[in-house]
Amino acid sequence: MRADTVGGITPAILLTLNTGEKVLSEHGIMLYMEPTVKLNRRTQKSLGVSRSHLMGMHARGDSEESYYFAEFTGPGHVTLSRDKGGDARIQHLNPQQGLRIKSGHLVAFDESVRYFPNVLAQWVTYNGDDQEVHYIFVDDMTGPGGVVFQGHGNVLSFQLRPGEMIRTTVHGLLAVENTVTVNLNWLVGMQMNTVFGGAGFGGGGLMGAMMMQQGQAGPGNSQPVLDLVGPGVVMVNSGA
Repeated sequence: MRADTVGGITPAILLTLNTGEKVLSEHGIMLYMEPTVKLNRRTQKSLGVSRSHLMGMHARGDSEESYYFAEFTGPGHVTLSRDKGGDARIQHLNPQQGLRIKSGHLVAFDESVRYFPNVLAQWVTYNGDDQEVHYIFVDDMTGPGGVVFQGHGNVLSFQLRPGEMIRTTVHGLLAVENTVTVNLNWLVGMQMNTVFGGAGFGGGGLMGAMMMQQGQAGPGNSQPVLDLVGPGVVMVNSGA
């Protein structure tokens, strides 16, 4: 697959496919394709994702989860767009190299890439006696092959050394290599006021849930964050 970005503020991806070459994308993002390109429907089950796993993802409320992909077979050109502003990235994955892309950002990938939907992190918040579980869903991609995805706003990329850590918000995360360790953490009280200008998340989150299970009151205002520990590449987006 050859992939090129077209346009600026709201980019599109122009795919050039050789004869017999196959690329998969989410449904509903195709702008146009040449008549020589064949379009079929491809199930996630055919990609090795079990029905029980898909049902579990659906039960958690993954709004981007779909049972089908659009499959394009060359020769010819296909143009795809998420119709959102932000940087588009084209990355080639080596064999066994993995990239976890936050759901809602994947555009297309080579048939040779192994796809698997997953949950990267989860936490619980409380509003009085009401409990709500939150999830970060990701598309797990493993090489070899090309992957195209798009951030919202500008995309910043960091190469972390072993043991090196950066922190981002749960909304700022775009993608991490599978060698990166992702830890959910919390900013509470003065920490949060300094970093987020006092914007509370409510509830008390996972820390509050753990304390309530022990019969203690959770913190009244806290904000979930992600501590990302190298080695590996981390990408965040500014417009999340």
